[in-house]
Amino acid sequence: MMQRLLPHLFVLVLLGAILLAPGRPAWADEDELGGIPRAPGAEETYYLCSACHSFRLVAQQGLSYESWKETLVWMIEEQDMSTPEPEERELITKYLAKFYGRDRLARKLAKQQ
Repeated sequence: MMQRLLPHLFVLVLLGAILLAPGRPAWADEDELGGIPRAPGAEETYYLCSACHSFRLVAQQGLSYESWKETLVWMIEEQDMSTPEPEERELITKYLAKFYGRDRLARKLAKQQ
């Protein structure tokens, strides 16, 4: 009887060790933000935008810094998006312009992986 339970016990102990380990496993961070490039502003951008729509909609835009700035104003004024603090708004705008601007750096980075 004990021999039949031993594999199940091993799996439970292994899962417990993983779940109770300090910190998070490396793979947990990879998908948390939908695979967008990790850089200052990534989390703020992802959570602000994906609160209302898929981040894929953001990723396909390819807008300039000024156009992203105007888009955020439009989203706030016309779509009732929550209003980020000025510093956070600037961080988000810079992130969007860098990775989802006209040259779509995020796509280039993804192809390199």
